[in-house]
Amino acid sequence: MRSAILAALSIQGVILSTRSPLVQSVERAISILKAFTRTEPELGVGDISRRVGLPKSTVFRLLATLEDGKLISKNPETGLYRLGIELVALANNAMVFTDLQRVVRPYLRQLASELNETVSLSALDDSDVVNLELFVSPERLIMRVGWVGRRMPIHATSSGRAIIAFKSEEEQNKILLESLEKFTSRTITTRDALRAELSDVRKNGYAIAIEEMEEGLNAVAMPIWNHEGQVVACVSVSGPSNRLTKERIYEIIPTILEISKKLSKELGYRSEK
Repeated sequence: MRSAILAALSIQGVILSTRSPLVQSVERAISILKAFTRTEPELGVGDISRRVGLPKSTVFRLLATLEDGKLISKNPETGLYRLGIELVALANNAMVFTDLQRVVRPYLRQLASELNETVSLSALDDSDVVNLELFVSPERLIMRVGWVGRRMPIHATSSGRAIIAFKSEEEQNKILLESLEKFTSRTITTRDALRAELSDVRKNGYAIAIEEMEEGLNAVAMPIWNHEGQVVACVSVSGPSNRLTKERIYEIIPTILEISKKLSKELGYRSEK
């Protein structure tokens, strides 16, 4: 939750110093957020000032910034402050991925062992797809597959396309408006080609990338759905192109599909089919 608040504050214009891991203005903002309790959900500037030990003028400026970011809201009738609705959204986001990672780990570990390839859990973050979990078969050495926290372009990866293909047209258009960088001779770099590829992903239920992000690296990914019928992440299998060939990918698709279905079911998804 602290990291989510820090990220939100940085977005709202709080400048983070590169010389120190701690930033006074952010620390003060956090102390204000923590001043609210279940029994006292609304507080005035004076109350907050006394609790956090800061001048009223400083508290007022910080409250204004937090309010602008919807992390704090003001009761128009009483003039008192309370925690904002945006904090609920941030907390929900944190809980979704915490629960997701806890649920998927045993399944992905099993899949990596069964297929003898690297298995990843990935999710979207703005205009990138990010590896949240990575499992490598004990019989394989990891090569050029990635690492936890690695950010990758959506258009050039099976993981990115497996998620964005099931998002709204508005979200897809954001990707289509960006420059589609070329990484290899096989990278999709035109909007029409990407639209066609996303259409195929929706129809087939999986995305394949053959040496599009890196030479010699192939991958296949499938979406993970939640209880609201939304794709929140994907499971992917990656490996060297001389081993994880296109033919091999089609052989293992049923196995990956079974895992993605189980994971979606664990998250409360109920298919209409």
